[in-house]
Amino acid sequence: MHRASALTPSAPFFGRHAERYRLSTPHTPRAPKIARDFLVTLIGVQHPSLIEPGTLCMSEVVTNAIRHTRSPRIAIDVSIGDERVLVRVHDNRPCPLPASRKPPHEEFEHGRGLALIEAHAARWGITFFGGLSPRSKAVWFELHETAETRGAGAIRTDLP
Repeated sequence: MHRASALTPSAPFFGRHAERYRLSTPHTPRAPKIARDFLVTLIGVQHPSLIEPGTLCMSEVVTNAIRHTRSPRIAIDVSIGDERVLVRVHDNRPCPLPASRKPPHEEFEHGRGLALIEAHAARWGITFFGGLSPRSKAVWFELHETAETRGAGAIRTDLP
């Protein structure tokens, strides 16, 4: 079962060989594609089985930041470990909070984002920054590679 949490997982669980990357993109309709491409570049070789769920979750979280905030920049942090990937999407508006709700009718184009994240991420949540008067938030999700999925969707590097 997937659960939302207000606590952002800390980077140390990735171990000392973890890689961390950051992208800052303007508040633009191109941001979700830029963020997806960024993630694929980072995890494509090491975690090919996480590309599909990762790009789906990334697209939803960045789209929500663009659609529901006026943040001039969206910051994206990606931490990569041997079996896990953690993505944090920061904006400067702590409210409105994203809320997972019953998925709407299949014909609706909007309102399914967090349900998709709930279905594809191992965990997800929201972290607030600024103490009792939050000034910003990060919506994050975590992807886990399992023995069954390791190697699935592998990118072939032996092609001419």
